[in-house]
Amino acid sequence: MTDQAALLRAMMASRRPTRAPEPSGPPTIVIGSGKGGVGKSVVSVLLAQRLATEGRKVLLVDGSQNMGNLHVLLGLTRASRLEHLLADQVPARDLLVPVQEQLWLLPADSGAEGLYALASVDRARLHHRLSALYDDFDAVVVDAGPGIESVVRVATMRATRCVILTVPEPAALTDAYATIKIVNLQVSDLPVDILVNRMEQEQEGVEAFERLATAAERFLRRGLRYLGGLWEDEEIRRAVRVPGRLGRGLPPGPNYDMLTTVLERLDVPAPARMA
Repeated sequence: MTDQAALLRAMMASRRPTRAPEPSGPPTIVIGSGKGGVGKSVVSVLLAQRLATEGRKVLLVDGSQNMGNLHVLLGLTRASRLEHLLADQVPARDLLVPVQEQLWLLPADSGAEGLYALASVDRARLHHRLSALYDDFDAVVVDAGPGIESVVRVATMRATRCVILTVPEPAALTDAYATIKIVNLQVSDLPVDILVNRMEQEQEGVEAFERLATAAERFLRRGLRYLGGLWEDEEIRRAVRVPGRLGRGLPPGPNYDMLTTVLERLDVPAPARMA
């Protein structure tokens, strides 16, 4: 808690509030949590898959700067790495990895020394080159890396909506609120939605949202929207243990139905060719 408090103070002191970017490109949904282990990467994959299944051309972005693992979760191999892009050995498009029909992954690196040494200006240029790829897609889902700072960083990169994923546990809700607070300070007009994961009873999701919404209204003077709650699912837990198995998507069931509801509430526009 001490480290988190120090980080919050530093970010509040060193950054000026910015406005969310005007929606000149595709809908870009950032999935963040503030706390690891709540299922953020899994939910990011499942949402991206469903958007693609409905006919949209979708980009799934691994927002972890140097701890990327979405390619492992999906059982994919990266042909090129961010280090190759930094060295101007490949164009940004060569980093894209096809996942399934209509879905591509922009993976992150893992343990790349060159990324640790990047100056802030060079890091910003890298982010600009990567986010330029968004314009070739109908929708973008960004799996923000662990921690508050990562959520804020990717939220300022063309995000049009931020979804905070949490679980109905006190520690997770505390971290979720801290993330909402910093997003509110740094990207003040970015819409923020709440999605509760691993419910065992429907009321758990509602109560978790109400706690966050009450705190946000009282202390931040902003409203939050409840997207819904996903159930604890042993099938998903088993799928995560086997690289590539999650790529098959969810079978019909309560969580499949809830993801349908979540997508309806996110209201991602259909591309012109589908309209």
